[in-house]
Amino acid sequence: MKSKLSLLVKDGLNKKLNTKWFKIINIILLVVIVGLLNIDNIIKSFGGDFDKDKSIYVFDETNAFYSSLESMLAKTDALEMVNLDYTVKKPEKTIEELKEEIKKDESADIILDITNENGEYKVNIISYKYVDAITLQIVSTSLNTIKTNLKVAESNLSAEEIESIFGSIEVNREYLSEELDENYELVQTLGNFVIPAFIMPFFFLLIMVTSMIGAEINEEKTSKSMEIIITSVSPKIHFLAKMITSNIYAILQCVLFVAYAALGLIVRTTTTGQSIKLTESFGETGNKLIKTFIDSGMLDNLLKCLPYILILLVLSFVAFSLLSGILASMTTSAEDYSQLQTPLMMLIMLGYFVAIFSTTYEKSTFIIILSMIPFLSCIISPVLLILGQISLVHVLISVILVCAVIFVLVRYGLRIYKVGILNYSSNNLWKKMFKSLKEKDA
Repeated sequence: MKSKLSLLVKDGLNKKLNTKWFKIINIILLVVIVGLLNIDNIIKSFGGDFDKDKSIYVFDETNAFYSSLESMLAKTDALEMVNLDYTVKKPEKTIEELKEEIKKDESADIILDITNENGEYKVNIISYKYVDAITLQIVSTSLNTIKTNLKVAESNLSAEEIESIFGSIEVNREYLSEELDENYELVQTLGNFVIPAFIMPFFFLLIMVTSMIGAEINEEKTSKSMEIIITSVSPKIHFLAKMITSNIYAILQCVLFVAYAALGLIVRTTTTGQSIKLTESFGETGNKLIKTFIDSGMLDNLLKCLPYILILLVLSFVAFSLLSGILASMTTSAEDYSQLQTPLMMLIMLGYFVAIFSTTYEKSTFIIILSMIPFLSCIISPVLLILGQISLVHVLISVILVCAVIFVLVRYGLRIYKVGILNYSSNNLWKKMFKSLKEKDA
């Protein structure tokens, strides 16, 4: 039994991994992922405007804006985050000379002409093309802040009066409910990051596995090779081989994605000496959020629950594989399986949307019940557990229910599979399926 199973698994993996399209697609993925992680350096390597230093030339007739503007823009991280590096400079040429130079070179440089007319500050922003919205907003905000400070200084107000005008109002929050979690707001914020990060990879993996199993079974039925295979191995071994092969392939593809990303980072570090720093990518707010998450003890709680989450995910993959194989055996063509696959896709989509709206309908009884239903629990339960809307008990109930479904699918579904894989007609198909359930041997 083991030798036949291993032979089928090896043969199935060889068919998938040695195909021309698998190699071509993974080469494309490798190039795309490595390229995306090094996109800024690739753009700069072409030279031109991409690699030129961009300057903001400040003509300050008032002699009051330049130093403050230089200091404020130097401390602004927003320009660097979007790769818009501008340097504030004092011009050595006249405005007309700079205009001609910018026009001739089609440069991205900016000229700020700051004047004071009758006690009112005015700024003329000169550029060859449109200035991007982020740069324009940051420059405008900085100029307005400096203007406000200058006007306050001219008003001869005392330090206490200035503080009373610009000081932040003290806000105290009082909650009447005694049941509120002190980490509630943190959890709500984390939900916006956790849900997409967890759901999307799992969502695509489920689609990949279910589609692959159905396509293989239909291919063998269409080519009539199924009859030859079944004469050598039992339907149970054949089905088990399909499940193992498809899931190993999906896992291998995930490993390759991670390997491509790691290679991209290595290339970036080797060629430029630069690396993507997560602390800088998250920003100050993101770093505070992560620190609070760790200090609150939520991370420790998540790590304790992680083994149960992984068990639930693995069992759910098995359940989806069993169901997709049984449905595929009942069809006579790939088109029929695509239609019969619709309920599976609806289940996955339902879990996706429920998880997305879980923060809106917090601790809703309906959502908590859905989180324990097989085929939905794999997507909903981990998200709700991380957000603190369900406990470990709910996850254990989900695991037990998934095990029950797997038991039913193995015991009764394999009987349907045995009849379905050798059936090439849709006539009286359902009658044959129900009849097969009464048989004792799968």
